[in-house]
Amino acid sequence: AVAAWLENVAIGVTGATLFDTVMNRIGDPFFGVTLNPGHLIHLDEWMHSPVSRNSDTRLGSHMAFQVDIIPATGSPWFTANMEDGIALLDERGRAEFAERWPQARERIQARRSFMQEELGIALHEEVMPFSNLASHLAPFWLSPDLAFTLR
Repeated sequence: AVAAWLENVAIGVTGATLFDTVMNRIGDPFFGVTLNPGHLIHLDEWMHSPVSRNSDTRLGSHMAFQVDIIPATGSPWFTANMEDGIALLDERGRAEFAERWPQARERIQARRSFMQEELGIALHEEVMPFSNLASHLAPFWLSPDLAFTLR
């Protein structure tokens, strides 16, 4: 669900598209996804999230998101929760960002390469992951050198 969310998030996409992307994968009541799967940050975190059922709000450049998908089965079965920070920047915004903060841009590009080449997640050019753990899911906490991939 997280990989699909990341592959679908882009400038111009509606919040409903992201909502449906997740719910088509883990929308069964068993998974207990009751909060919107993805939201803005800070004071707008949950109050004004464009990611909701039937939302026609289109995502724009300079928007920061938390890919916050929280399955809560309410059963003995445990699930994984991922809360990765990303932003969307159009071409002009990316150029300005690279000029002002070249080292940060290098780190973001390294994360994008890892996500695409190692994990098999196809990202739109405007997706800027802010965490070294973005979309990384180790099958065992004590084996962080292993990761699930889409390949």
